[in-house]
Amino acid sequence: MPTVRERILRLYHSFDIPWRKYLLMYAAPVIAGTVLISLYIFLSFPGLVFPLNLVIYSIPAFGILFTVLFPLVKGERRKVEIERYMHLFITRMAVLASTQLPRKEIFRLLSEVKEYGALSEEIEKIYHLVEYWNLSLPDAARVVAKRCPSIMLADFLDRLAHSAEAGEDFEKFLDKERKVVLETYAIKYEAALDQLDVYKEAFVAILISMLFFAVFVAILPMFAQIDATILLYLTLLAFVAVESIMLYAIKVRLPEDEVWHGRKDIRAPAEIKLFKVLPFIYILVALLFLITLSAGLSLYIGVSISLLPLFYPGYIIHSAESDLINCDENYDAFIRAVGSYVEAKGSDVMAMERLRKHDFGKLTAFIDRLYRRLLTRIDKRRAWNFFAAETGSNLISKFTDMYVTGIEMGGNPSKVARIISDAYIRMIGLRKKRYQSATNLTGILYGLMVGMSFALYTTYVLMKMMADMVKYYPVNLTQYIKIPLLSAKFPLATASVVFLALLVIHAFISSFMIKVVSGSHKHSIYLHFSMLTWIGIVVAYATESIVGKILLV
Repeated sequence: MPTVRERILRLYHSFDIPWRKYLLMYAAPVIAGTVLISLYIFLSFPGLVFPLNLVIYSIPAFGILFTVLFPLVKGERRKVEIERYMHLFITRMAVLASTQLPRKEIFRLLSEVKEYGALSEEIEKIYHLVEYWNLSLPDAARVVAKRCPSIMLADFLDRLAHSAEAGEDFEKFLDKERKVVLETYAIKYEAALDQLDVYKEAFVAILISMLFFAVFVAILPMFAQIDATILLYLTLLAFVAVESIMLYAIKVRLPEDEVWHGRKDIRAPAEIKLFKVLPFIYILVALLFLITLSAGLSLYIGVSISLLPLFYPGYIIHSAESDLINCDENYDAFIRAVGSYVEAKGSDVMAMERLRKHDFGKLTAFIDRLYRRLLTRIDKRRAWNFFAAETGSNLISKFTDMYVTGIEMGGNPSKVARIISDAYIRMIGLRKKRYQSATNLTGILYGLMVGMSFALYTTYVLMKMMADMVKYYPVNLTQYIKIPLLSAKFPLATASVVFLALLVIHAFISSFMIKVVSGSHKHSIYLHFSMLTWIGIVVAYATESIVGKILLV
């Protein structure tokens, strides 16, 4: 296990800008600029006292700290990007190795897969060292491993170098490596999901504490002669800050495993429909909000009515995602059947003609379209690309591309399908655990919305009751009886706006949290956002009505 010092040194070694160039063209101007800013402020305002003068003196220190940390931050980003795609990279390499291509050609093909980001760049370095600098593959792998920010990739390249020097069969070596990498990826994935449970408990505890603070601020004028208006706005800011930090912490901790592919050239039918209606939905939301306000309706009714159109795009994505998940569940059986049929028949057209008659759930319709496109014999790869992209699935898109590439390079269809199937089954199993965590989190967030709305609007009813009580006391009485309640001022209008804002912001951040945990489409937030907001407002009205009658407000 490498020490912290070794990790930091590795990140510095991986910095891709020459240090002389970095110090002269980047670090020196930043430090000089911060020094000049500090001198300018000091000379312009010589009478500054502590702690302002300390802040001015520390400006150059921030400049130095920035130049020191920038290579570390950049290296860490590259490391995360490399390890994010490592399992897919090894699977693709194993598929290519099964075609018996030369190793240099395999590295060339891998370096052209730009979706792997920094990982493709590291592989491209190895290919260039072999192709243009005439280094052997083991030497090139070791050179890149020394300057690689990811210890995982560096260890793999070292093992690759030893294997190549020992004369081990490349296909057998990668068969062992992909199992190890997939298991490592699964362990990290499951650990992140386990840690999500801790985040959920922490989020509930923090939100309850913040809710208690909001209630205390609202009724504070009962106990002290304080204007609660500013405190209510500060409470709103505190809620936004705390929930945003929790959202960011969950997003950073969970591995990126998006359900939908990110292709823009070919979109799923549901996405095409969604992007057609979205501009009209946005316009309708704005118009409904303006109409309700101009009609003199309350802000609560205006918000609830204006959010109604968001149900439709949210429903489109939710319905399409259910079909997509069904496609994911049937893809493994399909790809294994394709490999067996193509190996037996020697033609993917004949294989698709047989397979389109089988029941693969929601995937069957896309298989039928694939057969019709392959039957034209115009562009085989383009036909498979349409098949993968129209399902909308990120996993299907990635693994279908691996399959087509392996077959084009002369690989055995059954062997390629088996390699893909092994990785796919493992990832679908992890994906199901993630869906379960997302479902649990969704239930918690909906329950929190009910509790939050009930607590806030019970407090609001109490504020109204106290404000009405104060009216019945004579004004002169406060001169003789020093009770804060007798002279308290409850900012009911401010509390009404702040409490509504708390509900809407909580609904928005909660919907983003569900999206991040489930890996759903970025527009899937509309459904949960509108539903959570409606639940909060309905509970608010019910609470205000029922509790008001009980307390006779």
